[in-house]
Amino acid sequence: MIRVLKTTFRVSSEDRDRLFACNRICAQIWNDCLHIAKSHFLEHGKWINRTELQKATKRKYPIHSQSIQAVCHKYLDARDNACEAKRKGHSHIRYPYQTKKHYPTKWAADGFTVHENGRIELSLGIHEGKRRKPIVVWVKRIPAGVAKEIELIYDRGLQLCIAYEDGKQPAEVKGMQMAAVDPGEIHSVAAVTEAGDGLIVTGRKLRSIKRLRNKKLKELQDRAMVIPCC
Repeated sequence: MIRVLKTTFRVSSEDRDRLFACNRICAQIWNDCLHIAKSHFLEHGKWINRTELQKATKRKYPIHSQSIQAVCHKYLDARDNACEAKRKGHSHIRYPYQTKKHYPTKWAADGFTVHENGRIELSLGIHEGKRRKPIVVWVKRIPAGVAKEIELIYDRGLQLCIAYEDGKQPAEVKGMQMAAVDPGEIHSVAAVTEAGDGLIVTGRKLRSIKRLRNKKLKELQDRAMVIPCC
């Protein structure tokens, strides 16, 4: 079964800057996908396909080729989902159009090396005929399984999402009904099935504890900033 570990990491200041640069480059790839797809549609009267888009972006950016492909695939998935929604009558849905300043960088299995001591090397591939120096990060805990993908995201700071195979089989599903689940803060879980059965798990208590914790941390920080007079 595929699981995802979201974790912080240690990294040198130089490589931290390079990680931020990766997300800016991926944003540029996304923006270029928008432009390339629009130009192709205006010229040929049809959407660009996966092979053509990958060819148009291949080897043009100083990051790993699989990272470039990952952005292209996300654009194509977003476009196909919008097309399907329109086909079902949701006319208000728009095709991808918004440009980005930052976009998550993804490394597939051939784009990184994980060591048992927590060291992870993120490859930047070959650009202009020269292999670029990998980015090295350190995590506290390596997931106990085979790492499949690593994605660099920003959530109140840079973090890694490590997708890995834990070797376990998912539990057998006996029912055939589908359920929609919406996680939140006030209500931790709100779920409903096709038959109309619903479940709401309130998260008000957890939210109050979190607010109290933040309040106490702020008080401690304010006290630490006070310098006693001699």
